[in-house]
Amino acid sequence: MIQKLGAKGIKLDERNLWDDGSDHDDVTKIYVQGGRQGIGSLYFNYVKSGKPKDGSIHGFFDYGFTQTFEINHLRDEHLESVDTYYNTKSYALQAIQFKTNFRTSELMGYSYECTMFTLAVKGKKIIGFHGSDRVQIYTLGAYFTSITPTRLEARGGIGGKKWDDGFDHENISKIEVLGGVEGILYIKSDYVKNGKLESGLIRGDSGDGFTQTFEINQSKKEYLVYVECYYNDATQGIQGLQLKTNLNRSVMMGYKKGRKFSLASNGNRIVGFHGYADKTLKSLGAYFSTATPNKLEYQGDPRGLHWDDGCNYDGVKKVYVDSILDTVYTVRFEYDNGGKVEKTPYRRDVKNEKEFVLDYPSEYITSVEGTLAAPKSVNITWITSLTFKTSKRRTSPTYGSVSSGRKFVLEKNGSALVGFYGYNGVGNTLNALGAYYRPFPPTPDATKLEAQGGDRGASWDDGGTFNSVNKIYIGLSENVIGFVKFMYFKSASVVIGDDHGNKTMLSDIEEFKLDPFEKITSLEGTFDDKLGGITMLRFKTDKRDSPYFGFGTTPTFVFHKDNHQIVGFHGKSSNMLHQLGIHVLPNGFKFVF
Repeated sequence: MIQKLGAKGIKLDERNLWDDGSDHDDVTKIYVQGGRQGIGSLYFNYVKSGKPKDGSIHGFFDYGFTQTFEINHLRDEHLESVDTYYNTKSYALQAIQFKTNFRTSELMGYSYECTMFTLAVKGKKIIGFHGSDRVQIYTLGAYFTSITPTRLEARGGIGGKKWDDGFDHENISKIEVLGGVEGILYIKSDYVKNGKLESGLIRGDSGDGFTQTFEINQSKKEYLVYVECYYNDATQGIQGLQLKTNLNRSVMMGYKKGRKFSLASNGNRIVGFHGYADKTLKSLGAYFSTATPNKLEYQGDPRGLHWDDGCNYDGVKKVYVDSILDTVYTVRFEYDNGGKVEKTPYRRDVKNEKEFVLDYPSEYITSVEGTLAAPKSVNITWITSLTFKTSKRRTSPTYGSVSSGRKFVLEKNGSALVGFYGYNGVGNTLNALGAYYRPFPPTPDATKLEAQGGDRGASWDDGGTFNSVNKIYIGLSENVIGFVKFMYFKSASVVIGDDHGNKTMLSDIEEFKLDPFEKITSLEGTFDDKLGGITMLRFKTDKRDSPYFGFGTTPTFVFHKDNHQIVGFHGKSSNMLHQLGIHVLPNGFKFVF
């Protein structure tokens, strides 16, 4: 249902009204032009029925500053509110600031001696604007609609009776599971709706077994992020569940038997379940709503120019700090936003800016340590030093100088810092700094492709829970490959795989090292029936082909799956490599954050 908030500001007459309408999905880009006289013009881009739609220019588009604010609706970002400032002397709107579910734009214009009003409706998003203009913008109103959660279809088996708890909840408060030898007999979820606890229904059937519950702490702003499920084809039911919130993880509820699948959506919160059940739980699906940003409170003095980079980034690529002696003047960042590099703007004229480069995506910021000045002669505090620490246990240089004032740390265990906000004071100093963090996500579900080669030797499996392959070692022994070893990236750490084969009597060990962003797309190999082992391997990436490792150049098997990358290996080996297979994940999957 569309809700219209009337235009506010200084109403001059009814002849200069404009209206972009309410038949849009989202607002995607905003253009603001103005100066000290006020906001001269506004221009909005929208999405309508999934396609881009340009709006019209409102006001007089011919003077002053021009600022833009983009909203990434493809990553579940939407416009929630607008703060608008008007002046009764000049009649026009003087300044404007936009807020999404992830971040806040810079203040566009001048708010001195102004009256502020806010366009916002709790739990809804803005999809259109209306107002009045002439040579400037005089009033502004907005259209709102409800935020529809994302539905993830039920996974598991077929059969049973369809059930659906719905998605009109704010949160899940408790999950109860009854398990038995045949699997999960039922699941029951309690919800929070309109601020009150609501008991859910039993989905499945009662019987003999064990009951396990998992409570989600509403007072600590805890919410469910993903559910890991195990489905057994033999019993045709879900055998086990494990739940993870933004703060905690449950024990395994049931048994870790069968094929695994996960219900997750880029760190968003689960607000409802649906699925199929009869005497046991057959399948499970979920509804996801945009998660509230995980925010570390700012440290310092919240006065001056407020800035907010937001939290909807995958990670930080670079840090830029401008500091002299015991004063940090400004800090800005280069982020990765779904593969697009976004660098925050300068907030002052820099004089001594230095940069700290991260090895993204295999490295991320885990904490920021700083100090605050506490002079007795002035009633203001500023940041005197900043030091950044990463997941690779690297520490940046200390920018500024560590003072005798109060020390602070921005950190959340088990999480990465993916966005920052703060205040720059009137003296051009960095007065306060805060951060957004994101817990590590669930492991995506990898596809295991059957190994090729012979049946001799002992089975091994490195698994498919990695981001990508970092390095490969191939040991040659007489006419066969006698040894392989794989190193992987997982989150931002390097994981060293086990030795497979026999290191003794090797004639040579070769290696193939990949760049951090490089992906293995296919694998070729040769198996010799007489020798009983693999004699040649060759890897292809999205950038190049490796040399032929081993003996010969004619493959007898090839591993490749369109639009997938290789993230793990399995096989059989003894004193040589007898068999090799792979794990693959879709290209473009999000795993680091």
